[in-house]
Amino acid sequence: MLLIIALWALAEAIAFFIVADVAVMALGVKSGTRKALTGAGVAALFASIGGCIVYCAASIAPSGVHDFLVMLPAIDADLMDEVRLDWQTNGALGMFVGSFSGVPYKLYAYGAGTGSSLQSTGMLAWFAFASFLARLPRFVLVAVIAGEIGPRMIERFGKRRVWIAFAAGWAGFYAAYWSVMGF
Repeated sequence: MLLIIALWALAEAIAFFIVADVAVMALGVKSGTRKALTGAGVAALFASIGGCIVYCAASIAPSGVHDFLVMLPAIDADLMDEVRLDWQTNGALGMFVGSFSGVPYKLYAYGAGTGSSLQSTGMLAWFAFASFLARLPRFVLVAVIAGEIGPRMIERFGKRRVWIAFAAGWAGFYAAYWSVMGF
């Protein structure tokens, strides 16, 4: 499951449009808090790696990365401009707030990368570290809630019902999110 979380978080940071929280939450429901917290750390690490890939690509070919990102669900040019300005104004704090407000993390990586050159390896390292710290709290929150509540719900309602509710909950979340943000 940790490999799935790692690949999911990496893919989400670059192009995938369903958050790695789904996999972290599934691990928490299935295996409890301790394993889910490990999954949260893995998700934050691999999201940071994916963010560094976007950062590097944006520093080399900003218009190509821009054109790629606007093809993804819930992303348009206005949001990209908004996030780039947020990065320039608020830096890592903006990225942290963005992780709790539905803004795709990859847009912060793009915004940071367009403001840097690859010769600034110190900036890339700082971005990687800041990304990890900005992404980790949300993943930890999901891990703790799912890890504490999920196994108890399985005991009370049974696996089948819990997994149906899990799938329905995420489907409902994304139906609402994409209706507001656009698909």
